[in-house]
Amino acid sequence: MFGGDDSPVIPNVLHQLRMSRWRESRKRWHRASPDRNYGEEDVPPSTIEVVSWNVSVGMGRHQSLVWSCCRRWRCSMEWTLSSTTSGFASTFWLRRQDTSKWPDSARYGNVTLVEKSIPVQDAHILEFGLSSMQRTGVIVDLRLGAPDPHEYDVILRVVNTHLESLPAGDQVRPQQLQLLSKFLKGPGVRGGLIAGDMNPIGAQDAGAPAALGLRDAWRKGDNDKSGFTWGEQPECEYPAARFDKILYLPRRGYRVDEPRRIGFGLKMSNERGSLWCSDHAGLWTKVHVLR
Repeated sequence: MFGGDDSPVIPNVLHQLRMSRWRESRKRWHRASPDRNYGEEDVPPSTIEVVSWNVSVGMGRHQSLVWSCCRRWRCSMEWTLSSTTSGFASTFWLRRQDTSKWPDSARYGNVTLVEKSIPVQDAHILEFGLSSMQRTGVIVDLRLGAPDPHEYDVILRVVNTHLESLPAGDQVRPQQLQLLSKFLKGPGVRGGLIAGDMNPIGAQDAGAPAALGLRDAWRKGDNDKSGFTWGEQPECEYPAARFDKILYLPRRGYRVDEPRRIGFGLKMSNERGSLWCSDHAGLWTKVHVLR
């Protein structure tokens, strides 16, 4: 579907998402309206922590193992989850995913989790028309506050994605990224970031973010091994590289810290032996609203 004049034109489709919130008293998810239970006296945060992690599609029925690893990682970091998150959540999410908004026959998906103290203004999912893998981008608008003494709020847009894989997607990934970048420039939005697995194996991938006016939060370049997030496992088809990235629109009014690699080499043991949590490492960063 990527080449030839006779290929059908498949449109991109944008769906508005109905958000859900976990209710501990009933042990289930329930529908939530934007900013519900968030009063005028509450002050939205001016700094948030963001985690992006591609959990291996090959884990299959061993997803509970992934959660165990994530929990162990969180404890070892002595850090409480308070972020927009890609790829993992709680045992309940792992058992009860809602995939109704994913494209038909999709084998991959994106889930974004937001800590309850961060008000969510709106959320959408974009289905890429140019994708043989039914790839998507989840777009979430967060309401954040400018630091004291200012008393105004801003909307920061966070996009969670997994761009097309393999050489067959070389011509498609820059187009997918271009579509997502437009959402960071929408009306009423201060700016934002795009995080996820960018699969940068093609000739155009390295220069695509800068060509779209995006900046890479990682400042050490693609060849610094401390930034590699994929390919460290044995028998990888491609050489190790920095597959996962956090890109942002450089604008006044907010700052994105250089990300740290998390969960690298994390394994757990079960009846099958020692298993990697994922074939990817995750990324962790902070985003600050400035005066």
